[in-house]
Amino acid sequence: MQVLSDEQVASFHRDGYVMMADAVTPEDLAALKEVFADWIADSRSHGGPWGTTVDGRARFDVEPGHSAESPALRRVASPVEVSDVYLDVMRNARMVDAAAQLVGPNIEFNNAKVNSKQPGSATAVRFHQDFLYEPHTNDDLVAVLVFLDDVTLQNGPLEVVPGSPRGPMYE
Repeated sequence: MQVLSDEQVASFHRDGYVMMADAVTPEDLAALKEVFADWIADSRSHGGPWGTTVDGRARFDVEPGHSAESPALRRVASPVEVSDVYLDVMRNARMVDAAAQLVGPNIEFNNAKVNSKQPGSATAVRFHQDFLYEPHTNDDLVAVLVFLDDVTLQNGPLEVVPGSPRGPMYE
């Protein structure tokens, strides 16, 4: 199914990224937010990382200074393993069709995570290239980001460098 325009596809192949409106439905977005809010509420009863993914990593990670009074959930590793909502969105949202349109129909899901920037958090995700952090055997990778909240200058927007996937790799 074609969900991206020819211009968006060309932009992806030129610049290495594309913005897609309505990648998930408003109903799915609300459900994702609700599950995440539940995880934040659950984090109040934990003083540090908790839970374990199938590969042994901490499922939930918190910021330094996290407390019941001031929860600061930083990351949820492999949310699709513990949330049917996240799994369903990963399998069925328009973004899946967009990924197939960009790299071909034989796409394979690798991993998922939720990175959180709670109000007042100190964690910054510095400039990096996803390509170096993802295990792979070819270069037709697509990272899909779904923002649960509107992105503004005040809440730490994502910055991309057009063409950087085609340039040198940095460590």
